[in-house]
Amino acid sequence: MKRILLALAAAVAIAAPAAHAQVVRGDQIVAQSNYVSRQQVAIPQISVIVRADFVLFSVRYETGTRAVDERENELSRTFTSAIQRAGRTNGDVVIEVGQPGNSAAIETAALKELVVNMGDRSYIDLVLKVAVKPADTFDAIRARTEKFVKETPVTGRVEAVIGDSQFLGVSEPKKHRETLIKAIAEDVRLMQESFGGPNSPVRVSLSGMEQRAQTRPVGPLDLEIYIPYAMSLVSGSND
Repeated sequence: MKRILLALAAAVAIAAPAAHAQVVRGDQIVAQSNYVSRQQVAIPQISVIVRADFVLFSVRYETGTRAVDERENELSRTFTSAIQRAGRTNGDVVIEVGQPGNSAAIETAALKELVVNMGDRSYIDLVLKVAVKPADTFDAIRARTEKFVKETPVTGRVEAVIGDSQFLGVSEPKKHRETLIKAIAEDVRLMQESFGGPNSPVRVSLSGMEQRAQTRPVGPLDLEIYIPYAMSLVSGSND
């Protein structure tokens, strides 16, 4: 689902500030879905609204077993159970390590690197990358995630807690950048036709087009994607 949005230049945004707005990897771009800012945010005229491809949830598995070695063993066995259960979802749930928006494939880290020892407790943080299906609502995805966590076997005194923050994500951000560039080019032509003519040409200058695409959530499963460019018009001949 994709549609072009002509956004107001200074709208009250449901978005995170720059430090939390998004995280970009080569294969995906994600934005925190439940951070609300009441600050005015300048959005370029041209943007694209897309439906999220996935939602990221954080899950912390924690145990208070007395022996450190046994805590690590409990977390290791629970981690294995989660991986095996995710493997049976046919890609509906993918497990990554780290935090939402800053996660990586499980193959990139050994379990010993993931376990955090807090003295009398130990834990590991995982990320569940849950695919968005065509008829999904956010509540349905949340319920599916909670069911996955609840039904994943844990070992010993391990407890699972789902984090409060979620991220919406889209795959292959380059394809959306191409859509944006085409829409911006069409807007430039409209400006030239509307404000210029044979005897009064209008030059249009764009800056910032080299920047990465930015995102902000605009609905439970919708993201607005834009390039933070600026446009200026200069009337007169090219002489």
